[in-house]
Amino acid sequence: MTIDGIISRLSEFFSWLYHRPWERWQILAIVIATLVILIIIVKAHLKVAVNKKRLRERSPIIGIQKADRKTRH
Repeated sequence: MTIDGIISRLSEFFSWLYHRPWERWQILAIVIATLVILIIIVKAHLKVAVNKKRLRERSPIIGIQKADRKTRH
């Protein structure tokens, strides 16, 4: 399959999605699923950030604590 074929199939698919008659519940289900996925991503990102901060604070290596950009003046 060539790149033109892939682009053609993608454009057909998105055209079908655009011109498809959507029910109200389908749109609502897509929006809710998208919001749930975004919330999961944000929570995971915040958890990683908190874990990095805790690691820096508890680290016995002084260089890690000094290298922290937030504490530099």
